[in-house]
Amino acid sequence: MQQKARDTIPVSQLEEESKQTLTALSSEDNGSGSGPSLDIRDCLVLALLKWFKTSFFKWMDAPACKSCSGKTRFKGNGEATAEDLRYGGNRVELYECTVCGRPTRFVRYNDPGKLLETREGRCGEWANCFTLCCRALGYEARYVLDWTDHVWTEVFSRTQQRWVHCDPCENACDKPLLYEVGWGKKLTYVIAFSIDDIEDVTWRYSADYQGVLSRRTECREGWLVKTLYNMDKGKWSAMPEAKKNVRLRRKLVELVDFLTPKKADKQNLSGAY
Repeated sequence: MQQKARDTIPVSQLEEESKQTLTALSSEDNGSGSGPSLDIRDCLVLALLKWFKTSFFKWMDAPACKSCSGKTRFKGNGEATAEDLRYGGNRVELYECTVCGRPTRFVRYNDPGKLLETREGRCGEWANCFTLCCRALGYEARYVLDWTDHVWTEVFSRTQQRWVHCDPCENACDKPLLYEVGWGKKLTYVIAFSIDDIEDVTWRYSADYQGVLSRRTECREGWLVKTLYNMDKGKWSAMPEAKKNVRLRRKLVELVDFLTPKKADKQNLSGAY
């Protein structure tokens, strides 16, 4: 599946854009000696985000009629076929054309390989496919689920030694307060998970600790911590000792980040990218 993604992504084009971005950042440094905070791999993430948003994937509210390309309206949910289920398409939306009256199906595929072909959907499809693209280019990436109805990706920056927020729907990188401050969302739970770990990352995305805590009523906080710890422990059990040590150091750095108070205006929204 990763090879399929690499065959789809215009890697050479994105690498050239990354070099140009890094050169521009170096010029902005103006000889201060501090140097850019990003390296070529960080810049490649920025190029990948831009390409994914502007050239590759398409947002889908309601599909165009497959018969006459007219506008459609939602009519309800339909049954998934065996072919739909093969690609994780267990949710099927039915639409009716406002021009010719014919039906059109929109399948909510979960399989990121299939999404490389369909190239459309809502935030779930965007995050699924973009996370695959990140992993295909050799990044450690994890899928982030926001209980208030949004999903995105985090990519680990080796240069900065931290997980970085990446939202392909918004072409937004390292702006974790985008949702709370920019969109005005009342966050509750934000959970990140990958093949190697699972983490409650809510505190990266909020500057309103007390407000968020007051809304976290789905379960006891102690139960959540214990449950995530046990799930993490299961993932770590098969890891080589060296990899466990790396993961432990990362987790400690992440916990410090969560405990650090955050502030942002509606222009910057926090982040170093």
